[in-house]
Amino acid sequence: MFRASDDGGATFTDKINLSNSTNSDSVDAEIASDFNNGVVSWWERNATSNEPMARLSNDNGQTFGPILKLSMNGTIGPS
Repeated sequence: MFRASDDGGATFTDKINLSNSTNSDSVDAEIASDFNNGVVSWWERNATSNEPMARLSNDNGQTFGPILKLSMNGTIGPS
């Protein structure tokens, strides 16, 4: 889950479920930001898979693009 604040933590936006995983655990999340841009990355882990994922925001975390599978060979695109 992700919630953003633009007033130093006095208030927060509604929560956003960034992974919506049903067959894996979303673990080891990390957040990085620079001005209006941000990225949240995490690992989707289950008994047979361990996949790095990410979602990007360019509006201070108000919205996020599609889930990107970082372990795919070639061009990175939505999962």
